[in-house]
Amino acid sequence: MSERKLASIQRIVSLSPIEGADMIEKAVVLGWELVVAKKDTFKVGDLCVYCEVDSILPDKPDFEFLRDRKFRIKTIKLKGQVSQGIAFPLSILGNYKLKNVCQGTDVTEYLGVRKYDPQAEFERKEIERLAGIDKNRMSKFLKRYAWYRRLIFKPTRIPFPSFIHKTDEDRIQLFPDYYEKWGHLEFTITEKVDGQSATYFCVQNPKRGLFRKKWLFGVCSRNFQLLKPDKSSYWTLARELDLENKMKAWCNRNKKGLIIQGEAVGVGIQGNKYNKKGIELFVFNVSVYYKGQLNDYNQIDQIIFCIGFVGLKLVTILYPSVSLLPTIPEMVNLAKGISRKADIPREGIVVRNYENNISFKVVNPDFLLKYSE
Repeated sequence: MSERKLASIQRIVSLSPIEGADMIEKAVVLGWELVVAKKDTFKVGDLCVYCEVDSILPDKPDFEFLRDRKFRIKTIKLKGQVSQGIAFPLSILGNYKLKNVCQGTDVTEYLGVRKYDPQAEFERKEIERLAGIDKNRMSKFLKRYAWYRRLIFKPTRIPFPSFIHKTDEDRIQLFPDYYEKWGHLEFTITEKVDGQSATYFCVQNPKRGLFRKKWLFGVCSRNFQLLKPDKSSYWTLARELDLENKMKAWCNRNKKGLIIQGEAVGVGIQGNKYNKKGIELFVFNVSVYYKGQLNDYNQIDQIIFCIGFVGLKLVTILYPSVSLLPTIPEMVNLAKGISRKADIPREGIVVRNYENNISFKVVNPDFLLKYSE
């Protein structure tokens, strides 16, 4: 997964009229369909500044029209046309060095655009809180002593382990040439559910010693390893599924490390759209860690693993082996439908080819519109 460009310079691929609308028109940028609020703003082939869905634009006069939406770009529908993102003329860049501008240039930082991500925002504040402790001179002095670190300074979170893949696929719209590249391959398609990404690992302890643990068990949110057991959904699942004991037993039998990643849904998570009575984990990735190498299980191996690993549920497989459809609108239409977990629109689909390490998501616009996402 590449670092997401929330605001970038892109080209207007096409323009077309919207039935019953004289002042606006539909544009395509990359694979995104969006509404241009004023006709004749662009011509086909023009460069523009495209800001993706889930971007939060800065509180500046240029973006005043977004104040009622708290400057956040959402999926909306205008005159029956779904619009995802906003295209601005290059003039929005002001004094930016236009001679260096080319298609694909990332201007996220220059414009001050940030991502709407409630979970990441919570975790960012936690980092700042922990960093703030170091501002106290006495604390900084005492932290050099192990007894103080053990008794007083007990961080609850550290950065996500570098040896594990993070779990957030890019959307299909960022791959407008996907069919030319991957149309000859077969893919597995699973249902994407609206929850929290959870990662559990059990790896060999690099520190040797008579009284040291042989295997280290870890619990992670999307951005952090959570060091201290608490009442969060991540640790609640670890306890209810007895993951530490089960994973350590597996590692002892196989002499290898193990990583389990899934989506947590239920009470206290994203409004509990699926009306669960508790919290459930739906596994979407299983990996073996051995001698510094991470090897992902394919879909068949994941199914076998979850059947044998009592208590684990796999994500819902919609299509075990299928070819990609040739256009993005067709793939978006494939993502629509009712969730297998509740009588609501499904959030979308996740498309994977394990042999070639290809994955992306297709989000259902009906879900985004229903829940104002």
